[in-house]
Amino acid sequence: MKLKENKWLLISIIIGSFFNSFMSSSLNIAMPVIDIEYGIGVDKVAWITKSFLLASAIGLLLSGWLADNYGRKKVFLIGNIAFGFISLIIIFLKNFYFIVIFRFLQGLGSSMILASAPALIASAFESNKRGFVLGIQTTFTYIGLLLAPLLGGILTQYFGWKSLFLFNFIFTLIALIVIFFGVKSEWKNEEKGKFDLYGYSLFVIVIIGIVLALEWINWNSLFALAISFFVGYGFIIYELQHPQPFISIPFIRSNKYFTNSILAALINYATTFAISYVLSIYLQIVRGLNPLKAGIILSFQPLMMALFSAYFGHLSDKHNPGKIASSGMAIISASLLLIGLLINESLPLYILAILLAILGFGFAVFTSPNTNAVMSSINKNAYGFASAFLAFSRLFGQFISMALASSIILLINTKNIVIFKFHSLLLSTKIIFIIFSLLSAYGVYLSAQRVKKT
Repeated sequence: MKLKENKWLLISIIIGSFFNSFMSSSLNIAMPVIDIEYGIGVDKVAWITKSFLLASAIGLLLSGWLADNYGRKKVFLIGNIAFGFISLIIIFLKNFYFIVIFRFLQGLGSSMILASAPALIASAFESNKRGFVLGIQTTFTYIGLLLAPLLGGILTQYFGWKSLFLFNFIFTLIALIVIFFGVKSEWKNEEKGKFDLYGYSLFVIVIIGIVLALEWINWNSLFALAISFFVGYGFIIYELQHPQPFISIPFIRSNKYFTNSILAALINYATTFAISYVLSIYLQIVRGLNPLKAGIILSFQPLMMALFSAYFGHLSDKHNPGKIASSGMAIISASLLLIGLLINESLPLYILAILLAILGFGFAVFTSPNTNAVMSSINKNAYGFASAFLAFSRLFGQFISMALASSIILLINTKNIVIFKFHSLLLSTKIIFIIFSLLSAYGVYLSAQRVKKT
């Protein structure tokens, strides 16, 4: 009955979640085509995605605070307006750098959607149904990822890559109509908190320092990391003294289950998001496939994610979600390592598809239970904060993933390094997957720690 009562809310959240994932993944499949059009290198083309992720990460915690204090439905609605209509503007832009700027603005709209959606679910649905509903949301997120390589490949190949933005605009408009006319309730905190602008500013400086360090990958990176470290230390000291901090440091320290769940999500996305970007380059440049055929291979991963996410979300309502999520992350780590070891110029494509399917299954086992673990570890007044913090960990992890992958590709291909007869582009692909596997293994350790503490 509760699902029926809030069906229009769930439908609008499903559409918003679908197109957030669809746009990111479909643009990754279009990267080689965009590079051909502008001729600036695959590492720079990646900024179409990275600018979006950076803006989303910066805006998420602010959006979560706005959702808690001014209304979760209102923030979700405004985010969809920005996300949809900026897609329409991008269609008419010709300058690459203007497109990057507007993708940054679109990322701010995306942050409002991502920060408010899980908070709306946690507010509108009973706790014994929450994992199931989060599983539904996650399923449609992965359906977006599933259709992105296939539909994105078709649209890119036959109508050009900008048709992706037109497709996004049309359906985001439908979501706006659904939530505006179909959802009458609003959810927010009874008392408004004061926004910690100074703390937020320090937080943004820390993030930008890390971003620059990942982007440069040279001696200047040490300088950027040093700034992030000292500003981060100042941020912690300031937040400990602030009566209404931007991020509650005592809460982060005391609630280890929440903290380890967030860190597990960060590492998980840092080691998986760039897979479609890296393999799109591998399949189209090294193996000579067109965007549609490359998309078919890449779709095996999100197919498994879409098939199993709701089930494991439902399972996490009955069993320890942290334990289930830890098992999923172990599968992810093993899959990444196998791809890194086996990938070469002649690897049978069906083997790669099978490995991506196993990876997608591990992702399904991890994501919904981990989200349920986060949202179940806090009280209802902090749903917006927890939702935004989780989304921040996801998006900043995705940015780290893209930054690491593009930097490794740039570094190895610029030097034209050849090791064991693996030429630079193929070598960079192998190295990326092996590094991702090792990072993911550390994520398994962090994820398992929270299980021991329960």
